[in-house]
Amino acid sequence: MTSWPLYRLIVFNLLEINLSNFMVFHCWSIKEAFPLVQMLNQNGIFSQYIDLQNPDNLANVHKEYLDSDLVRLGVFLDLGCDKAELVTNQSSRARLYNQNLHWLLYDEAGNFTKLVQLFKAANLSLNADVTYVSRQDEERFILHDVYNKGSHLGGKLNITVDQTLQCNRSHCQVKEYLSELHLRPRLQHRMDLSSVTFRLAALVSVLPINSSEEELLEFLNSDRDSHMDSISRIGNRLIMHTQEILGFKLHYIWCGTWSVQDAFGGAIGMLTNESAELCTTPFVPSWNRLHYVHPMTEQAQFRAVCMFRTPHNSEIKAAVFLEPFMPSVWFAFAGLLIFAGVLLWIIFHLERHWMQRCLDFIPSLLSSCLISFGAACIQGSYFIPKSAGGRLAFIAVMLTSFLMYNYYTSIVVSTLLGSPVRSNIRTIQQLADSSLDVGFDTVPFTKTYLVSSPRPDIRSLYKQKVESKRDPNSVWLSPEEGVIRVRDQPGFVYTSEASFMYHFVEKHYLPREISDLNEIILRPESAVYGMVHLNSTYRQLLTQLQVRMLETGITSKQSRFFSKTKLHTFSNSFVIQVGMEYAASLFISLLVAYFLALLILILEICWARYARKKFSTIIP
Repeated sequence: MTSWPLYRLIVFNLLEINLSNFMVFHCWSIKEAFPLVQMLNQNGIFSQYIDLQNPDNLANVHKEYLDSDLVRLGVFLDLGCDKAELVTNQSSRARLYNQNLHWLLYDEAGNFTKLVQLFKAANLSLNADVTYVSRQDEERFILHDVYNKGSHLGGKLNITVDQTLQCNRSHCQVKEYLSELHLRPRLQHRMDLSSVTFRLAALVSVLPINSSEEELLEFLNSDRDSHMDSISRIGNRLIMHTQEILGFKLHYIWCGTWSVQDAFGGAIGMLTNESAELCTTPFVPSWNRLHYVHPMTEQAQFRAVCMFRTPHNSEIKAAVFLEPFMPSVWFAFAGLLIFAGVLLWIIFHLERHWMQRCLDFIPSLLSSCLISFGAACIQGSYFIPKSAGGRLAFIAVMLTSFLMYNYYTSIVVSTLLGSPVRSNIRTIQQLADSSLDVGFDTVPFTKTYLVSSPRPDIRSLYKQKVESKRDPNSVWLSPEEGVIRVRDQPGFVYTSEASFMYHFVEKHYLPREISDLNEIILRPESAVYGMVHLNSTYRQLLTQLQVRMLETGITSKQSRFFSKTKLHTFSNSFVIQVGMEYAASLFISLLVAYFLALLILILEICWARYARKKFSTIIP
């Protein structure tokens, strides 16, 4: 054979796609292969040569030569060699016809029948980078693009003529383009998947999985009850949009659980073991799952929360009336009032003795202190000094009391009538250690997470709130039942996915009841992503379409329709009611004051009667 034009074509092709590592499967002599070695070395391309005539080289071709950590590797295979079929068969079984390996297939005879026989049932992929080179004459070659959209899914072998190259000993040039392959990227020419039938893992958890396919499909595609299986229905809508673009058909595989052990079982298990190409539901990209699947784009938010209304507290809270001031301030203010009472008593004495016309009588020291205390409570006084100096002193007491009173009342009112009181239970461990009753949603992923989570706080919650119950089945409640029980029993905790509960909260709660809700995150809040298998040949194409839908707002539109991320309420939608835990201390102090006043009054009456009798015995 005339080798120089072929070698120049190989170098031209590698330089065109910027490849620097090359593997050659040949049946040439050393003398014939030497010019190619020189050309590749001159252009900085590292190459390795495997002689197919040597049986020792063929035991395990894909493991010994093609199982590489390189991002891209060029591979040349001379189909005219007797053992070429062995290389193609091993590469097919190892799924090596993908975007990571650039294959150049050459047949001196240009036997298309042999090419079809070798690759008709081969495991070619949609993203395969396989170029078949046939020789037209001594210096003219025709390149063909070879791929299959999925032989195991109904795809057929496709051989598309690409271009004609004119090559000699010194250079190569494109002589003629024979198709439009050069105008667009390879994947854009392979977007018609009408011959392919994807296996779709369709998740429905709210209907019996043994229901008819028509009933399950009708629910999955409908708009009613958008809160039910919302995450799965978001993914299904996006798959429908993808199907409109690519034209593939779908074979539904129905399942009722997300997973059994994180990356295995359920819908995720169908992706990891490659029994399904697509899945309706997106998943949280956990570390174990990322070993098997590839996340494409974010489709929704997943928030599993524990929701409850603030429980009523029967404990008396008298400290709220003392908290505005520190003890030192209270003592200083009390000392100031006593000093003001003594000062007023002195002023009354001075006015009585030095200004006889001003006062009819002199108040006692106790009465003067009472006047000072009344001024502190902004109650005024029935008796005030008559002199200008005395009135200035009284005004000073009133002004100081006015400032203290306003500051005190503003703090107390803001404490009692401010925003709703929130529970001090903020973590899962605090919830597990509390006396609150807890209920859980019946959906499978909640049960799976509680049972299999390695977190110690989740284990403690499950042990104390589920296993310790006399009837553990009593904690599993439907979402609507659980949300209504949270409303009717402040302090009862219900756990489920947030957007699922929000539908029933908006349906059954008043605005002020919504404002009273507390939330504890059951598991770290995270986004859920559409997934495909890590080695899926459709990964790049599907990811590009998912990104496009995300950029154009299709994903966010579906997410907003099926999933609620927050509850809508207003700052003035709650009504604050001061409970007995605050008012009881006031009533108790009033009763104690009345009791002490009555006791002192009785003592005074008894003392007065005793003094009258004693006086009557002295003076007959």
